[in-house]
Amino acid sequence: MSSIDRAPLELDGEPRFAWRGVMLDVARRFRPMPDLLRFVDLLAAHGLNVLQLHLTDDQGWRFEVRRYPRLTEAGGRRSESQLGHGPSATGDGVPHEGWYTQRELRELVQYAAARGIRIVPEIDVPGHACAVLAAYPEYGVGEVEAVRARVPEPWTRFGISDEVLNVEEETVRFVCDVFDEVCDVFDSEVVGIGGDEAQKRRWHEDPRTQDLLAERGLADEAELQAWFLGRIASHLAERGRRVVGWDEMLEGRRPAPDAVVASWRGSVGAGLAARLGHDVVLCPDLWTYLDYRQSDDPEEPIPVGTVLSLRDAASFDPVPDDAPAALRDRVVGVQANVWTEHLDSRERLDYAVFPRLGAFAEVAWNGGPLDWAEFGSRLPGYLAWLEAQGVDFRPLGGPRPDQQRPGVPGVPRRRADRIAQLARLTADLADPA
Repeated sequence: MSSIDRAPLELDGEPRFAWRGVMLDVARRFRPMPDLLRFVDLLAAHGLNVLQLHLTDDQGWRFEVRRYPRLTEAGGRRSESQLGHGPSATGDGVPHEGWYTQRELRELVQYAAARGIRIVPEIDVPGHACAVLAAYPEYGVGEVEAVRARVPEPWTRFGISDEVLNVEEETVRFVCDVFDEVCDVFDSEVVGIGGDEAQKRRWHEDPRTQDLLAERGLADEAELQAWFLGRIASHLAERGRRVVGWDEMLEGRRPAPDAVVASWRGSVGAGLAARLGHDVVLCPDLWTYLDYRQSDDPEEPIPVGTVLSLRDAASFDPVPDDAPAALRDRVVGVQANVWTEHLDSRERLDYAVFPRLGAFAEVAWNGGPLDWAEFGSRLPGYLAWLEAQGVDFRPLGGPRPDQQRPGVPGVPRRRADRIAQLARLTADLADPA
């Protein structure tokens, strides 16, 4: 049983979704193990049952790989972090480091299982690769010395790096070796392989990569990424695992046959995945990205993304009545994602996640948007419960002075602009042919 009593939420009867998850990014900001245990307790108290751990990214590698120790020795530490967001952001001058031993993660898996939580590990490939290349530059695109010069350490900036793994057979074997150790530690049937935001420029401009693309009979870099992810998925299938990846894995039209698609860029990827016969976890950023700013208030700390208020979280309608039948049949769950570029402490994590997670948890359990007036009438009891658990949540009226970050820049985004951007990003997924 959880050491925290169940939150006072409407979680009655059978849950609508089998996958009621939260993704926590511990790559950008390492969280010590006591914080993870506490987070597991809080998820269990909200009736959630999946914690996806984003263990690797450009900014850090947090999983001990005994065969490749430099992944944590070199990839687990950066000299500083970006302070704020956007072109005026500076560096904070503070080294950031940390990683989990396999023993610690096995204990986390057991702790979570006792509380009804499944830990889904994620190793992000082939993009978001700076931490890998800081440790093993031979797996990058181009000459080893050139990669070493480009990537002397995990990335100290935030955003999307153009570094990507190369597609040599040696690199595929390296990645499979890593996943073998992941499978030894985590017992989840589903393993995350990332696949998101892999930039194709270096592949496109590299003669060796273009030769390999042609040798393999692939049409373009999108098919090359699908080939790479397919190789990893096939290896994991031999270990009795299936993969979950972000909706970019649909690009190239060659996802693993039983892959679970996490649809984060609106509904287009979810629709295509369903038509292709894939299970879908819905996590559209406009409704489920809990690092997004919570209001237009200029005092919101480091405002990024579109406004995602508590009321917005409560209005999330995962599978509307007019959704295609194929989608209704293939949606296995929903997930809130917590990216941590700007969540550099337990208190900042609490501020971003709560109380919005309470609304999300009810949606995940009951399957549809909440009656705002009814939910609002119960909010005081829920907030009192959060306070009793020592959760440093965002007050309904806005951030307290100690929760603000004056002078630290952010990049807020208008909802209409983001919707237009999502349409451009997913245009190649709109046609099922």
